[in-house]
Amino acid sequence: MKKTTFPLVALSTVLIFLSGCASYNASPLNSFTSDMIISHEPNGMGTSDISVGAKVFNKADCKKYLDRDVIAKGYQPIQLYIQNSSDKDYIFSLNRISMSSARPEEVAEKVHTNTAGRVAAYGAGAWFTLGILAVPAVVDGVKSANANEALDNDFSAKAARDQVIFRHSHFNKLLFVPINEYQPNFTVTLIEQDLNKPKVLNVSVRS
Repeated sequence: MKKTTFPLVALSTVLIFLSGCASYNASPLNSFTSDMIISHEPNGMGTSDISVGAKVFNKADCKKYLDRDVIAKGYQPIQLYIQNSSDKDYIFSLNRISMSSARPEEVAEKVHTNTAGRVAAYGAGAWFTLGILAVPAVVDGVKSANANEALDNDFSAKAARDQVIFRHSHFNKLLFVPINEYQPNFTVTLIEQDLNKPKVLNVSVRS
């Protein structure tokens, strides 16, 4: 009876560990609808050439769009959406925002799965299960590394960077603002590419 019980217990342990393998599953950022555009810069005709909206992420948003609670690590994500309906191209730069934003690589590093720690935990378990957990240790180590790589790539793709917002296009990216520097109202200064002329956007963040 004892000979039968131990393998069953060990197998159950393996299955439990495998069910908790590291992963990364995040949804793409939503586009903003017209009712979410909460600030705009009118031209002289009563219409808007440049529209802007911003949404502050809560923990549920972090889980859905980043699969990690970056707020707990000290960063407040803000989704910034800029619609350029004009016939001009504008330069967007992070250093022309009135509050600072952390690099996505920095934020991603803070929420990485601890690959070495997970493998070490499996190694300790393998000693008690006569090596049965050795294979899961390898599998989970690979999955953890893959999850971190997917996280790095996704954070980088979603984060705001210096770029040109071309005419009749939109910008939809994340700012990772250190929590102690977060402000619900801030400015974004775009530079008209041809004339090097600034355009200041007043942004109010909505929840």
